[in-house]
Amino acid sequence: MIDWLTLVCPGEIVSPEVRDQLTREVGMVMKVDATGEISWMKPERKSVRSDSHQLTVEMGADLRVYGSPARVGLIRTDNVFGSGDIEECARRMINFVRNVERVELPHYKRWKLKKLDITHNYDLGNLTNVKTALEMLRHVQGDRYQVNTSAESVYWSKNSTVRSGKAYAKGPHLRHLKKKGTAGVSDQEIEACDRLLRLELQLRRHFWDRLERDWWTVTESELDRYHSDYFGRLVGDVVIDEKTDMEKACIAAAIRLGMTEGYGKAAAMAWCVIRSEGFQFWQDKTPRSTMFKHKKILREAGLSYADFAARNVVPIRRRRVILNAPVKSWGELMKTA
Repeated sequence: MIDWLTLVCPGEIVSPEVRDQLTREVGMVMKVDATGEISWMKPERKSVRSDSHQLTVEMGADLRVYGSPARVGLIRTDNVFGSGDIEECARRMINFVRNVERVELPHYKRWKLKKLDITHNYDLGNLTNVKTALEMLRHVQGDRYQVNTSAESVYWSKNSTVRSGKAYAKGPHLRHLKKKGTAGVSDQEIEACDRLLRLELQLRRHFWDRLERDWWTVTESELDRYHSDYFGRLVGDVVIDEKTDMEKACIAAAIRLGMTEGYGKAAAMAWCVIRSEGFQFWQDKTPRSTMFKHKKILREAGLSYADFAARNVVPIRRRRVILNAPVKSWGELMKTA
């Protein structure tokens, strides 16, 4: 589902009437230099509220509208589940601002998309399993994936302007939102959400700036693929049974990659070393070019960065939570409660 959109309307197509309406009842933010001269001045951000729905409107050089479309224009007021249709979400957000502020805004195809968050929820059975999975994921990083952690969340490439990832427990997060009065959920629904591990992919401004097509043509299935491609390298979506013959799996993987059977056998031996001595030991003892070839084969055989970091299969994979099979609705979640 799409959990966040940042939409920008170029200032030159915003009418003076709209600009005046959106800045009429807000304060001004200004920068004053050392001589006391005003360097610049702009209106404050404006929150557009209706019950527990909330978007933020910012009228500066351009008009920016951002927030969660999952909480706008729907019967439910939470952001646990929602739509994966970019066009629908953009229209809903723009129409909401148009109706509340009573202004005429440009058609959504004249706006630019600067940020989109796509999230999937995975049922791990209980909150303990979710916390265990998060603890394991705190140690997972590889290539350009740089991990950062907070008390309740794990972040990858947090400062990237292209894409970044986040994992967190949805139940505690929903409790926090309910306490703030921004999520209309029952206690039973919160308890059900305690089972959910949430994986969030943030596609940021450089991703959309480099997209060689109109942003509204990106389909829900493409967003799902972006999500699975990103987290598949971190978590993995193939369960490796301990009884699996890793040598056969690695040989088959090497052949698929156009390498020799010998490379496959060597990669299987490398995995044995990783399992017994740890990834760092193997990395320090292996030539760089050989290490990359073996990692490529092991990834093709179904292992993930989590396996290299933890020496075993992370809990979310042992429970056979597959990345392309998230929980997608309240009905599906409550049915297994």
